[in-house]
Amino acid sequence: MSASSTQASLCSTPQWNQTFSILAGITGSAGTSTTLLYNPYNIYFDGYQNLYVADRTNHRIQYYPRGTSIGTTIAGSSGSYGSTYAELYNPYAIYVDSHRAMYILDTSNYRVLRWQFGDPLGYVVAGGNGNGAAYTQIGASYAMFVDSQSNIYVSESNNHRVTLWLSSNTTSGILVAGGNGAGSSSERLNSPWGIYVDSNQAMYIVDRSNHRVQFWVNGAISGTTVAGKTGDAGPWSYQLSSPTSILLDQYGYLYILDFGNDRIQKWYPSAIYGTTIIAASFSNPYGMQFDLLKNLVVADSSNHRILSFRVFCAATTTTSTLAPTSSPRPICATAQWNQTFSILAGITGSSGATSTLLSSPYDAVLDGYQSLYVVDTSNHRIQYFPRGTTTGITIAGSSGSAGSAYAQLNSPHAIYVDSNRTMYILDTSNYRVLRWQFGDPFGYVVAGGNGAGAAFTQITTSHGMFVDSQSNVYVSEYGNHRVTLWLTTNTTSGILVAGGNGAGSTSERLNNPWGIYVDVNGSMYICDTSNHRVQLWKSGASGATTIAGSTSDPGPYAYQLNTPTGITVDPYGYIYVLDSANDRIQKWYLGATYGITVVATPLASPYGLHADNQGNLVVTDSLSHRILSFAMTCPATTTTTTAPAFQATVPVCSTAVWNQTYSTLVGSLGTYGSTTTLLYNPTSIAFDGYGYMYIADLTNHRIQRYPPGSNVGDTVAGVTGSLGSTRAQLYNPYGLHVTRNRTMFILDTANYRVLKWQLGDAMGYIVAGGNGNGGGYNQIGVSYAMFVDGQYNIYISESSNHRITKWSMSNTTYGALVAGGNGVGSTADKLSSPWGVYISNNSTYIVDRGNHRVQKWDFGASLATTVAGSTSDPGPWSYQFDSPTSITMDPYGYLYILDFNNDRVQKWYPGAPYGTTVVSTSMYSPHAMQFDPYGNLVISDTSNHRVISFNMLCPSPTTTTTSPPTQAAIPVCQTAIWNQTYSTLAGSMNTLGSGSTLLYYPYDVDFDGYGNMYVVDYSNHRIQRFPSGSNTGTTVAGSSGSAGSSRSQLNSPSMIFVAPNLAMYILDTNNYRILKWQVGDTLGYVVVGGNGNGGAYTQIGTTYGMFVDQNYNIYVSEQTNHRVTKWSNGNTTAGVLVAGGNGAGSTADKLSSPWGVYVDGNRAIFVVDRGNHRVQK
Repeated sequence: MSASSTQASLCSTPQWNQTFSILAGITGSAGTSTTLLYNPYNIYFDGYQNLYVADRTNHRIQYYPRGTSIGTTIAGSSGSYGSTYAELYNPYAIYVDSHRAMYILDTSNYRVLRWQFGDPLGYVVAGGNGNGAAYTQIGASYAMFVDSQSNIYVSESNNHRVTLWLSSNTTSGILVAGGNGAGSSSERLNSPWGIYVDSNQAMYIVDRSNHRVQFWVNGAISGTTVAGKTGDAGPWSYQLSSPTSILLDQYGYLYILDFGNDRIQKWYPSAIYGTTIIAASFSNPYGMQFDLLKNLVVADSSNHRILSFRVFCAATTTTSTLAPTSSPRPICATAQWNQTFSILAGITGSSGATSTLLSSPYDAVLDGYQSLYVVDTSNHRIQYFPRGTTTGITIAGSSGSAGSAYAQLNSPHAIYVDSNRTMYILDTSNYRVLRWQFGDPFGYVVAGGNGAGAAFTQITTSHGMFVDSQSNVYVSEYGNHRVTLWLTTNTTSGILVAGGNGAGSTSERLNNPWGIYVDVNGSMYICDTSNHRVQLWKSGASGATTIAGSTSDPGPYAYQLNTPTGITVDPYGYIYVLDSANDRIQKWYLGATYGITVVATPLASPYGLHADNQGNLVVTDSLSHRILSFAMTCPATTTTTTAPAFQATVPVCSTAVWNQTYSTLVGSLGTYGSTTTLLYNPTSIAFDGYGYMYIADLTNHRIQRYPPGSNVGDTVAGVTGSLGSTRAQLYNPYGLHVTRNRTMFILDTANYRVLKWQLGDAMGYIVAGGNGNGGGYNQIGVSYAMFVDGQYNIYISESSNHRITKWSMSNTTYGALVAGGNGVGSTADKLSSPWGVYISNNSTYIVDRGNHRVQKWDFGASLATTVAGSTSDPGPWSYQFDSPTSITMDPYGYLYILDFNNDRVQKWYPGAPYGTTVVSTSMYSPHAMQFDPYGNLVISDTSNHRVISFNMLCPSPTTTTTSPPTQAAIPVCQTAIWNQTYSTLAGSMNTLGSGSTLLYYPYDVDFDGYGNMYVVDYSNHRIQRFPSGSNTGTTVAGSSGSAGSSRSQLNSPSMIFVAPNLAMYILDTNNYRILKWQVGDTLGYVVVGGNGNGGAYTQIGTTYGMFVDQNYNIYVSEQTNHRVTKWSNGNTTAGVLVAGGNGAGSTADKLSSPWGVYVDGNRAIFVVDRGNHRVQK
């Protein structure tokens, strides 16, 4: 072949007559005569249209002058093979140049001969050194190409390579393609055959055993497949089967002799398929050539003949331009859909394979021309219905015939059609997605195609997909419980973008996903079918948020879905979900708690949903074998009443007091009921931004709402008197929070869940718990109170689990432990039946009800601090609580605690030693308390079945007298002596008593910075303070004449230290403790001991001496334990031994009944070792 003289110049519309003429040989007759051939393998025409035939089994070249079928032998010896230069042995290919010099591929002599027409012999120009792989040899070869410079390209079949033999060097060839052994990778060939070389020395190689054509650029190390499918022989238009010969025309089209398919394929390089231009009954066609008239001539080898297919040039056809696409009409803001549908395709209840029938269609879309494409699943085809007709045309697949070839489909389930009418078909039972151009005979794989499996090169059974604007394909893999993304730039493997963690209902899992929609941000809306929900999975996220349906809770309610399969999204962010098992389409706004039914009609397994470009909703009614359309209408916008402005709130003032005369807001004392004016055990109270009051009406299993100033309520959540576990019912609701915009968070106690419920909705949805009573973090136990912060995170006080858990709005599946959770107990790491909870400044304030205290638990801490109450010490004193239930806080950081069994509200600054009663009245099991928008204290008087309010008053600030500066102290001078005549500062000689001027065995005295004297009045069990110059005392600690062990009482105190801030440290001897007591407070709190008489380091024995250093560390001289212990400031739990402690004795390591103790600036300890009559350092 010569690139300059043999490249055909064809018209632009060539076609070839399918009726051939025989140029040489006789059909089926092999022979050696001048009219017969024996397995001719190749042909060529010279410039005079004379025919040259490589008559292989006759070992000769036959020459046929133009117009004759009688041949003459011009090379070789007829019927006699040999290896001399005058002989041939199985010649396979021939080329004739313009000088009538023949180049003959003498295959079984492993050489190429150049043989001048008329000469008796030729000479070797390639090979000739036997069969081998050295570059001085060629192996078994069946085709060659000779370029215009007489360079020879030999396609060496058994060496799996192409070598170039230059006209200037006939000794050895040069490797130009393959040569890496047999294989199908791009750098290998497998038994190459025909070859064509263009003017740029780029080679088109028929890679026969790979059933493809490789394009190999000059100098490249690998080839590109431009026709056929590697390793995949077959009859489809994208396939080849053992091709043998190749030609090229001036338009770049390839002509390939497709040996195994008895045809010639015309193929544009890199096109996805070829077009059959000749198909005839051949028998082993091996060679092909254009003659000078551009007829296609074929060597029909085993029929022993040469055939010619005449070319003709068809007239140019005029094609009708498609009408412009319909002007899109997006879904309008007020869209409604007609409930009377129209049938676009199919006949109700009639399954079939005709042009008007469908069989279990799964999906349908309309293109921009409003033409309909139907996935006719059980017919294994795509049906095309031009606009306005119900007669379909099969445009993909083979009607009624399933298969896995590229021209076949097997139970397709979904389709997408782009603006170019390119179809993307989810070919479900072939586990692949095909890209199929409208009008093409087949598609090609853009996702999967490697069988069913979970590898990322595979997809498994899938029912839904989405194709984005960049033609990337999202496959919703039903059987793999995942969504994979197949990029247009990589059709080999997908990328996991959602699920893939196995079947499940947690946020990172899917369970049989179906329909999918992807927005412009890459966020995926996934029909999580077997979880009966829609998941919003943002691009790159590891988990999803449920935006429609109720996880694993199928049903017909508006908050539920049952087997959702199809989904789309409108321009306003509304999602439309085909709720398959409920025979309806639900419209659902992102973040809404329930959906609105926009279409409901009897359907039979509806699977597909799309909005066409006119806003109509198109549904695939599968088992009714039809496609339905629900027409959109756009009513005029209605005028809505603007909601009133939020009500201004009045914060608690700095001087607030509350009127002790209450008013009853709702309910009737002692009368329970379920009417609009009665309650039955009310619990939590809340207020919205408009001043409406909401009450959790416990035993009526409902939430009641009351307009400002009204005692007539309406039920806004739950069903009066009817308990239940659906999302429209409540069961003993205890806790309640209402946002300013009227979203309710309801602690549904006996259902062990929290519901988020928008005012006006028919139900709520679960944002915490809902998995039964338990200690798992996907559960909550019996709970009576909660707190909702500004980000709508929910803190649940789990009474039965003795813990607080936080449930984030971004994760409603699991809570996180924030306090307790170490079992019931009274230590700093434990809680006991917690109730009320309040969050402020990264701290959690917890009503630790069973311990009768309030605990402050900083975020992230493992231990809490008691900020109110006395641990496990219930009582009526101001430092005590008795089963407190509720807590809130004012703007100044004061806590307000509802003290259940004491019928009071205590105001308490965190860390203060006692509280102040701000409300006290006769109540009956008060459970909850809240400030209203005006600062009034509103209390649920639960067992009285009423809600009462105590009005706030704000008196003017009182004028207080500023304390005088502290007196200058006069230190002991270096020469000090003391007058032996004393003066009496307090008390009366030999007169005991409890009056303000008398004392009863005073034991110790100290002075503050103002010169006030503090006397430890031992047998009166009190501390008396005497102003400077006065002998009239005031009791500042203890109860005169009354010994006791409460924190407002003393029992035989023996020593005192007064700090500059007037904090008294009192050695409360017979209570075996030291109290820190602020002057003016009604009680102190324990800083040493308090655990009875004993020798443990959590205890002190009988003690009469102590010392408080400048850092407020306390040294205790324990008489009966014969030791001194140090109690560090900040650790009131246990002391540390600093002296003695080895039993009573007089040796240097022992003390005997020590008394006074002093610690100097060097921390040296001076101890009055009383029983040894000495002072020890």
